[in-house]
Amino acid sequence: MGWRSRVQINTVALTVATLLGIFALGFAGFAIYLALLVHYPPNIAAVITAGGYALAAILVMLIARFAVYRTKVAAPGLERSRSPDVDDLENVLQLVITPAITKMIHQHPGKSVMATLLAGLVVGYNDDTRNAAKSVLKRFFEEK
Repeated sequence: MGWRSRVQINTVALTVATLLGIFALGFAGFAIYLALLVHYPPNIAAVITAGGYALAAILVMLIARFAVYRTKVAAPGLERSRSPDVDDLENVLQLVITPAITKMIHQHPGKSVMATLLAGLVVGYNDDTRNAAKSVLKRFFEEK
């Protein structure tokens, strides 16, 4: 299957999914309106339903804005010489990764990714391993 046919199929699927999502939101709004009719007159129920949609839209836009435009600002009191530099980390990785390891990674990319994920899980979920990794990195960056 060519890339054009895959793009066409994905476009049709995305269009159908978007339409179904719009219909689902419309029916959910109508259901909320019908539920509010029990307690409020029709004009008030419509205003409450529209207000709920407006608040949901504002909430979605705020979340999207903070997710997209979030910037990292360095702490003003942080000394530049004490913070680990990206170049230092690259140099460490260049020293650690030998040509044999590079060749193995290129020959077995799937196994390399799995090994990396497993190592990340072990470091992420085991407090002892995480503390050991932190102390090693801290010692390395403080030695320079």
